[in-house]
Amino acid sequence: MSKNKQDLSVQNEGNAPDRAEIRTDLDPIAVVMERVSDDPSVAELLSFRNAKPDLKFAARQAKRLADEAMRVRFAGGNVDDAPGIAVSLTLAGHCFTALTAIWPSDTLNDIEAKLALAEATGPYGDAQDGDYVPALEPETATRIRIKRAAFNVGELMMPPPPAVPAAQDRGLADWPLRHYDLSTVLPPAGGPPVFIDAQVQHWLQLLSHVPDLGRLVERVELLIKTADRLFLLAQTPGETAMDLRKAAEGAQILAYLTAAQIALWPVVKGSDGVKAKRRLAKLIDDRACRSDPLHMQAAIRMLFVDGSWLAKLVDSNRMAIGTPTWIEIV
Repeated sequence: MSKNKQDLSVQNEGNAPDRAEIRTDLDPIAVVMERVSDDPSVAELLSFRNAKPDLKFAARQAKRLADEAMRVRFAGGNVDDAPGIAVSLTLAGHCFTALTAIWPSDTLNDIEAKLALAEATGPYGDAQDGDYVPALEPETATRIRIKRAAFNVGELMMPPPPAVPAAQDRGLADWPLRHYDLSTVLPPAGGPPVFIDAQVQHWLQLLSHVPDLGRLVERVELLIKTADRLFLLAQTPGETAMDLRKAAEGAQILAYLTAAQIALWPVVKGSDGVKAKRRLAKLIDDRACRSDPLHMQAAIRMLFVDGSWLAKLVDSNRMAIGTPTWIEIV
């Protein structure tokens, strides 16, 4: 995944230290966050916020990895170590999904990436006829509601969709339906695996790179406290107010991206990882009454569910698969 490294690394615009030792090609979130230290300065946070990860690339990778994971699972005995490879592909895909959902909607490209990935990954709950009586399980309805909030693009206006064909237009079989459609820029989802044959060992290594979830929770706590303090300081009029607010946004994004790593990573029942996940869940739930962007809070809730399904794929008997009970804000 060297291409991930190339396309997702943020630019070092604020003299942030180069921390190449924490980079891992298997963790796209770590690639984005690698230039920010554990106790960041305003310059580091401002640099991070001003840097622009390519969310369209992230959205493509999320769908590409999810599709390949499904191909590997269907291939079964035709692929060596298929279950472990499928888990690794799914985990990496979820990391790209987290990046796409959590990063703010700064540009129309960001909005298109979010909406395209939301449609490609489902369930979104908008494909029913007008005369259909809704009949959803409460759990499914909650999942749809949280997902809609996680991929909400805010108040920016989208431009009109692609024009419908006129009477003399041709090429109708490929006429664009929307601004950005992942299904038209990636191979079909079904069929045999398409890219893991030469990278089997590469993907099998993923679960051996276990992060220290306890340390990551401490990092989330520090970043949230930093963001809250900087938002308050930014209310004081002055030349630095805008920079402080941007730095606060950077700390907030970093906090939620780090939380996404914890939410997704599969942990063994009764381990310290379970304690870390519970600690994070309480921390995020406590933010329900704060002004943190709703799409970020919803994204973590969505990723806890994704992480639970991933843990079942690893080993439902050995891994912790429960999900938190959240305050109902979405």
